[in-house]
Parts: sequence; structure tokens; C-alpha cells
Amino acid sequence: MENEEERKYRVLIAEDDIQLVDMYKRKFDIEGFITEIAEDGEKALKAVREFKPDLLLLDIMMPKIDGLEVLEILRNNPETKDMLVVMLTNLGSETVAQKIKTLHATDYIIKADFTPLEVANRVTKILNEKAITRLE
Repeated sequence: MENEEERKYRVLIAEDDIQLVDMYKRKFDIEGFITEIAEDGEKALKAVREFKPDLLLLDIMMPKIDGLEVLEILRNNPETKDMLVVMLTNLGSETVAQKIKTLHATDYIIKADFTPLEVANRVTKILNEKAITRLE
């Protein structure tokens, strides 16, 4: 049985920009995460069921099913309603921010404003805070 302290976080990266995915995946792997990739919304939903991530890094603008629809589906499912979901976007509009808040995303990141290291640090902080909350 795995020691809780030795357990590696599982992060699903749902993003269709191959170069960005590669940068995120490399950074998360270096930081000790177990990562899985989904290039569109359908694959993201399937990967959530199969990979069972601790956190989903979810792009808004994706093929097949966009990230906001994926988030809505997850929030309406009793098994995934409390999943940690960090939205990735290049859309800094107030309308998008409001929609993200309405769907109860854990956090959102404007991609152009953060390096892969900063994204990894933010994800680590969210996961560590959740782990502390579980212990309390």
C-alpha cells in the first residue's frame, strides 16, 4: 500500500495546443506529477473516468466539446462534482470569468500570463491545500 506522503498527484491536462501541452507535461513530470493528456473535450471526459485525476487542467477552447461544457458535465455528475478543475484560457473577458465562477471552477489561469513553472506551482498549491483540508 502506498504511503500517503509518497503518493504522486495525478493531473489530467486537457489542451489542444500541442506545444503548450508538451511544455506543461514536461514541467509537471519534472515536478513529480503523474500526467495524462486529452486533446479534446470528449477525450477529457473519458480520461476523467479512466485516469481519475486529482486535478484537471482544462482549456476552454477545445474541439468536440469545449472546456466550459466539460466543466458543466463534471459539475452535474455526483462522482465528479467536487473535482479540482483549473480552467486555462486566453479569453480574459468578464463574461468568461463569470461563467467559470458560475460553474465553480477551482481556479482559472490566463495562459499568456503564466509560464509552465508558474502553472505547476499554482496547481501544486491547490493540491496541497486540498490535501491539508482532507486531513483536518
